[in-house]
Amino acid sequence: MTKINSAKHSRTKDPMAVKIGKRIAQARKMAGFKTAKAFRQQLPKWPENRLSWYEAGYSMPHPGHLEIIAKITGTSACWIMFGLGPIRSGERDLQAVRHQNLVYLFREAEAGKAETVSRFLLGIKLEAKQLASYIDNPFKHIGERLARRIEKACGRPRKWLDEQHIESDGLCVSFPDDLRELMTLYSEMDVKGRQVLIELAQTIFKHS
Repeated sequence: MTKINSAKHSRTKDPMAVKIGKRIAQARKMAGFKTAKAFRQQLPKWPENRLSWYEAGYSMPHPGHLEIIAKITGTSACWIMFGLGPIRSGERDLQAVRHQNLVYLFREAEAGKAETVSRFLLGIKLEAKQLASYIDNPFKHIGERLARRIEKACGRPRKWLDEQHIESDGLCVSFPDDLRELMTLYSEMDVKGRQVLIELAQTIFKHS
């Protein structure tokens, strides 16, 4: 459970793989699979620990494996890999985006001075335990009133919390401009176009 003002722990896993793993786990849960074991039954004959290692951030998923996960969960492979573009259409997407942005705003406040978190809590009118419950549970409903209150308290424009932003995903911030452009192109393609792009990239990789 998230503890407000708790000490930061150093990571021993690959930060990029950890972020991707979290999105894989979120996609799995959104698809109704409460455990990795239940989800594995829908996958091809993968090694038993492959999915768990992906979700834990111990290894970087293969693009083809991400496509399989995305197809079964009904999510976007681009979102799983990069945190960019729509997760999928529907109310659950809105909830997931609001949660991601709330976590980003809290981490931003947490990185400031000690009193910054207190001002953050005061502005959104939540106690520390209440905020922690929202951060720990991506499925805890963030309603309209709370969403608008969060935006106002953080000086963000109306509906900012409802939109996906590259800056709210630390993984994307570190990418060069040309890779971001590729990510944007992928997110705007249809399913057939995305598959062609992935196959082309795999071909180039094999012959490089």
